[in-house]
Amino acid sequence: MAPSLLQASAASFVFLALGHTVNGKQWTSDPRFKSIAGTKPWASGTVGWYQGSAFFLVTGLLHYQWSRNPSALQDPINKAIAGIINVLLWSSSAWYFKHGITDNAWAVGLSAVLQAWGVVQAIL
Repeated sequence: MAPSLLQASAASFVFLALGHTVNGKQWTSDPRFKSIAGTKPWASGTVGWYQGSAFFLVTGLLHYQWSRNPSALQDPINKAIAGIINVLLWSSSAWYFKHGITDNAWAVGLSAVLQAWGVVQAIL
């Protein structure tokens, strides 16, 4: 069961990457954001946002790799990576809920559930 859960987790990260990129296009077109164009916050915000999209994509690839070899999650480094990713997902989901961004909160929370469930199944 772990490989299919890890594949579902991998797919969720690909969808998060796509959604994150689309969301970035929306908020960077906001007139308030455009008004700071050329500043350090503008540059950092823009590049950082797309780095986040790349992070989701790379994480999706990592989960796909784990789905092909679930025993890799027996390695302490891979367990640590999985744990850090899951804490990041839950923290982000909670932050989004706290700030009323519920669509993002649900998407990231679902990804956290799939990721945790798949990893735990692979470890057990």
